[in-house]
Amino acid sequence: MITSRVVAAAFVAVSIAGPAFAADLLKAPAAPLAVPSWSGFYIGGEVGGKWVKDDWGTNCIQGGPSNFDLCPSNIFVGAPDSSATFNTSGLRAGVYLGAMTQIAPQWVLGIEGDYAFFKKSAEVNGIVGCSTAACPGLAGLGIPFTTAFDRTSVTNRDDFSIRPRLGFLITPDIMLYGTGGLAFQRVEATMTCGTPPSAVPALSPACGAGALTGGLLSQTDGTWRAGWTVGGGVELKLASLGLPNWLLRGEYRYSDFGTWKPDFFRGSGVIEVFPNIKVTSQIATAGIAYKF
Repeated sequence: MITSRVVAAAFVAVSIAGPAFAADLLKAPAAPLAVPSWSGFYIGGEVGGKWVKDDWGTNCIQGGPSNFDLCPSNIFVGAPDSSATFNTSGLRAGVYLGAMTQIAPQWVLGIEGDYAFFKKSAEVNGIVGCSTAACPGLAGLGIPFTTAFDRTSVTNRDDFSIRPRLGFLITPDIMLYGTGGLAFQRVEATMTCGTPPSAVPALSPACGAGALTGGLLSQTDGTWRAGWTVGGGVELKLASLGLPNWLLRGEYRYSDFGTWKPDFFRGSGVIEVFPNIKVTSQIATAGIAYKF
């Protein structure tokens, strides 16, 4: 009798639990938690340091008319007599925007543009290429000269770029990336030479003739230099802080803007200077962006 009651109770329990157990078996497995995608558009701000190097070598100095066949001319027999390197550095601040798409579980492809503000100058005494008495053949002649009023300076200004980016996700929220593309740099150069009449009889090596007529020569030339840039960085999604749309980054880039060939005092009848200026830069920045 007892055995019959136990069997009956078991049968009732299975009858009640069976349909619920079968229903559980038919349920689809729970979906894994979704990992937020890196795909989307973003805009951000950046701040950091910038270091620019301008290697100045003077190719030709002559008295005119402009004719490279005269270099070195019989007026500036010792030219060019000098070169210079201008190093400027300081704060660089700007904005950037771009778009990216997650092309595989661990790979992200994108494109980005940035514009940054910067202004720093460097200066040397004398006209680079004609800064000693040997340049106009005054050496050994006992003619007093001075470079007190001769100056050569370079000012480096804003820059911008447009670049593809390729990133690798070392974790769902941390991306290492490389970038490279076109870059543009604003650069300006200024030359001033001559000696005011109050300073005579000491003459400027480069513009002594200008001093004799009581004048100073001064000219500023500027250009946007196109070049290339390459670098990389690390970007962190701030999802762990409850900010899944905010991206924090650190980046380094090197840029080469080629050789600029301005000319100074062309047609002045006093001196004409034709330099070659090689421009390169490095930047290290931190940025924060919002991804839409």
